[in-house]
Amino acid sequence: MSIFGSPNRYGPQVPSDIVQRGYDDGLAKWVTNGPCLDHVQVLGYVNAPDEPFFSRDIGRSFQLSGRTYYLFGDTFCNDAGISNNTVQLVPDRNRPKNAYYLQRDRKGCVVPLIGLNSDEQKFLKAAANEKTRIAFWCFGGIVEVTPGIGWTWYQKHIISPGGHDELSGVGIARISHNKSSLSGELSCARMPGLMFGPGQPLFGSFSALVEDDRVYLWGQQDTDVFLARVRKEHCHQLFQYEFWNGSAYVSEMEKAMPVLQDFQQGQVFKSELFGFRLPWVFVGVTKWADSMVMIGAASSIEGPWDIRPLFRAEGIIKREAYQYCMYAHPWGANARQGQLLVSWCDPWPGGVILAKVTFDTHPGTHWATIALESCSEQVAYSVANRAAEISRSSNLRFAELANPRRLRLFGTDERAVEGGLNMMRHHMGLVIKDEASQAHMGRRRGSSLTGFLAKVFSRVGREL
Repeated sequence: MSIFGSPNRYGPQVPSDIVQRGYDDGLAKWVTNGPCLDHVQVLGYVNAPDEPFFSRDIGRSFQLSGRTYYLFGDTFCNDAGISNNTVQLVPDRNRPKNAYYLQRDRKGCVVPLIGLNSDEQKFLKAAANEKTRIAFWCFGGIVEVTPGIGWTWYQKHIISPGGHDELSGVGIARISHNKSSLSGELSCARMPGLMFGPGQPLFGSFSALVEDDRVYLWGQQDTDVFLARVRKEHCHQLFQYEFWNGSAYVSEMEKAMPVLQDFQQGQVFKSELFGFRLPWVFVGVTKWADSMVMIGAASSIEGPWDIRPLFRAEGIIKREAYQYCMYAHPWGANARQGQLLVSWCDPWPGGVILAKVTFDTHPGTHWATIALESCSEQVAYSVANRAAEISRSSNLRFAELANPRRLRLFGTDERAVEGGLNMMRHHMGLVIKDEASQAHMGRRRGSSLTGFLAKVFSRVGREL
């Protein structure tokens, strides 16, 4: 008879709803030396066959209102001129290469998502050289905070002829899906001023994501990458930001500590690719100009990160040229089958290259999760020790989940997991019974002592 639901004369019953079961497909392996790469399939440049090919870089993807888009940097529209922060819509996620521009002007130049304000237009008119331009580059992508509404943290650059590039800082813009547009057009509203200057970490312009009710933002300063967070409803309010100092989030930006080092571009995202123990994944490229796609994994969003080289990217037009802007597109492949869609940039006159990465995978795994939230600390500690003992003496594997007081047993077949689960149930019942028994005996001893002392004091009182 299962101890679940059985009567217990000493106190509480073992909860009957503490177990969840499941089966995972073969997840990608992350071993001592990092991930095990199977093969890389280069799909080609992002661009629909019937769209003109414009050389461009960045190539971050994002989603709003269930639609998928690519966001690019400088976009060379052939004879029509140069644009920047341009967007293409992906109508079918099963065909990730096929993407279409949302809007072009009369000359055929792609209309940028983030436009110039009146002061910037006046600045360019007054510039000594008519070829001076202002560019907004959204390396961190766009994060959706509510359906159809997102934010982007863009870098503002003033670029003069001869290659001089002056970074002004990082601004923030609200991006929304135009509900009246059937073609998926987007609207942009820039917030006044800049949030971060050149002498500060450029939060949000390296990577950004939403987790629960907060946005997490990574930003570079020199060779270091720092982490901040803010509640979704306060993205445009700098005083609401908190900064990771290595052990906690604090309100003082100057106390922030690096979480990554020596990366030029990259992306952090949540994925099932390497299983529940490593839910946070990083894809990026270092500052060393080696064209190496780097991949990392962590159990916590703050790290620490285990980052390894995955493969060296090659160009299509310029095969040996330095490749950069390495990003992941989790929507474009099945992580539960060890697959990941990635991209990188082939320098002008090239574009953004897509590739599907396939990893070696573990065999399919049965599992059972045991929740111990309602148990005492003593019970949870004892059950975790018992789980470790079971996994050492059988063909089961055991791990503690990131969520406190949750354990998981793994096995290659369902029967093995159920056997281990029954042992866990039995042990938990014994521990709870013993704990209740000790509490019961403590109460009896306490009541006996109280009675004895009452008699003593009563006798003393009569003698006095």
